[in-house]
Amino acid sequence: MTLEPCKVCGALNSSEEEICLSCGYPTRGRKRPVIFQLAAIILVLTFAIPLILTLINLIQTQSEPKPPSSPQSSTKFSRLP
Repeated sequence: MTLEPCKVCGALNSSEEEICLSCGYPTRGRKRPVIFQLAAIILVLTFAIPLILTLINLIQTQSEPKPPSSPQSSTKFSRLP
């Protein structure tokens, strides 16, 4: 009987134990299939890319210099002689 660290919490467990006594994670459990990892990555990218692009667009529009006001707008309300 040897002690092995848990892959999740690091607690030492007997090599004969099926689950970690500290966190309950299976010590000999099978890993998640790759399809679940790919699905998680795709979901994150689906939401992250539009958010990042929106933020970049917002920053660019705020940093653009505003065009100077036209001189006609100031004389629009002046009195004629």
